[in-house]
Amino acid sequence: SFYGLKGNAPMQYGEARSGSFDGPETRGGSALPVHVCFLCQRKFHSADALNQHEQLSDLHRRNLMQQDEIVHAHKQDVLTGIMTLRRRLHGEAGLTSGDRGDGSTSSSRSRLEMQLRQLLGEFGQAQEMLEHSRDVFAGYRTGGAYSERVPKRLEATVGPLVLEAGAVSWQGNKEMQEDRFFFKTQLRSAEGHPLMCFAVLDGHSGSRCVDHVLERLPENLQARIASKPALNEESLKQAVNEACMQTDNDFLARAREGQMMDGSTMILAIFFPEASSGTPAAVRLLISNVGDSRAVLCRAANADAGSEKLAALRLSDDHKPNRPDEQQRIRSRGGVVDFHGVHRVFLPSPATFAGRVIPRCGLAVSRAFGDLLLKEAECYGCDRVAPGGIVSAVPEHQTVAIDPATDRFLVLACDGVWDVLRDDDAVAVCASQAGAELAAHALVRHAFAAGSGDNITALVVALS
Repeated sequence: SFYGLKGNAPMQYGEARSGSFDGPETRGGSALPVHVCFLCQRKFHSADALNQHEQLSDLHRRNLMQQDEIVHAHKQDVLTGIMTLRRRLHGEAGLTSGDRGDGSTSSSRSRLEMQLRQLLGEFGQAQEMLEHSRDVFAGYRTGGAYSERVPKRLEATVGPLVLEAGAVSWQGNKEMQEDRFFFKTQLRSAEGHPLMCFAVLDGHSGSRCVDHVLERLPENLQARIASKPALNEESLKQAVNEACMQTDNDFLARAREGQMMDGSTMILAIFFPEASSGTPAAVRLLISNVGDSRAVLCRAANADAGSEKLAALRLSDDHKPNRPDEQQRIRSRGGVVDFHGVHRVFLPSPATFAGRVIPRCGLAVSRAFGDLLLKEAECYGCDRVAPGGIVSAVPEHQTVAIDPATDRFLVLACDGVWDVLRDDDAVAVCASQAGAELAAHALVRHAFAAGSGDNITALVVALS
């Protein structure tokens, strides 16, 4: 199956096949279930046999490789077409002022825009096939069954609030997948109150730090929350701060020993009952941010008037080096903020790390886990930086009361989404889908089609 890719007839191979596709086989007058591998044009009488074929068959592996080659070539053809259409649209925009009033220019532009939307859809469709293949080949490498790259889904409750979560993560055009997420994490306070925790993590300079945060942060959060005698907004913020610092310190100890420069950002969401309010139905949301991943809440206005309007409420402030307060903090500690493609935080002088001289060490975010050299520069020959460094893992927090009557869903996503989509665009994409998992899937596809060259991860939590 080629998901409808243009110009490609179904694959034909010389190997013998187990029957035709004229219809279901029967035994004793009853139809037998048929499980089909459309890629290899083979059918099987059980799901186990189909799974074994997909995991172990050399034929299936060869066909996947050949399909990948065709999809890669098709993807490049579509990209060429997209660039051509965009150039033509740019030229049409220059001719708009010369329209003679007969609508010819606007009509031509409408046709080009329609063609562009079609090609962008094909572009995302091709990438979806490649992401699926990456999971399959990862299963081959590990010798186990692969899990298809489909949206992950979870349902949970916090008090009267029902949560439906879905998440999707694409490697995209990057050579490595450094994004991670978690949402199957239920925490409990010392009094036994349940909390639901979701996070998107975006690694850089390798995946060792992001994998460390993925593994250690949930357990550190549970330990710190349970250590607080009472659950309230302030004690929860304190617990998150302590968990983040412990997670970061543990990785920095590993990084010193292994001379690692890996780092990771985090956007964390915790739904918790507001026990101190005296209202059992009250649920609040804590957003904790380290870096430039982002949280956006979709809130409806005029929900009772029958003509509601959806608004995007940003719940985190990206930690960019050129943010005025971050820039002041960095410079006060001896760091430098400069523009190289994007604004970056730099050490003020060269450093020696892992046996080599690094003339200028920089990072495009001002807060992150890991990034040992930017936190302990004085240990590596850069003594013009204050102890404690110029990059911090201390999170910033925002809290909001959740009202299921007006609050529709929460979006957590990495900068692979936000670099190409505005907050209200992301809300519009998600709102058009039937459920959280489809919303996350649609958002990732839209970000890729919009030109994101990064890893792309989106986690959507629907509220009811």
